[in-house]
Amino acid sequence: MLKRRGALVAAALLAARPALAQPTTWNDWLGTYAGAARFHRSIPLEDIYPPPQAPRENYDDGTPFALHFALRAAGGSLAVWLRIDGGPMQTDESGETMVFGPVTDGVAMLSSADARALPRTASLTVRPNQLGTEALFTHADGSFWRRHFTATFTPAGADVILWVFDATGTRARTWRGSTLRRT
Repeated sequence: MLKRRGALVAAALLAARPALAQPTTWNDWLGTYAGAARFHRSIPLEDIYPPPQAPRENYDDGTPFALHFALRAAGGSLAVWLRIDGGPMQTDESGETMVFGPVTDGVAMLSSADARALPRTASLTVRPNQLGTEALFTHADGSFWRRHFTATFTPAGADVILWVFDATGTRARTWRGSTLRRT
């Protein structure tokens, strides 16, 4: 009986369709979003070894700044346009566009970018109600900074979190905000 059941399971697996990339859950999110973000806090990273003796705390200006982003389909994947009008991760006036490859298991890698300061590398993460990008940028002196952008979608738009990690890896600074869907 067990041998026959094993043979049936094996036959079913052989007849099954091959696994395909994760179905796109982001089609409902396509459009343009606009809103504002403000400084939330600076977080010393405790898991750095050896820990810094005096981690630098940043007390940024809490004045809100404009934040715009747009999502569009790009040949079976997703293009993310982002414009940030304040903070250390401010983009230029035209913003930046990152185009990602196919989404597989909720993750996609950068396939191309259009920005004044191009990221060295970037990735996209897609969850059922959330989209996030992580991009690594290099300064002219060879140091780097890393920016995370996360949008949690709501019926009216998206709640946004921006994270910036400094080159020494000793702290993360966060900004939070909300956006409304425009189109």
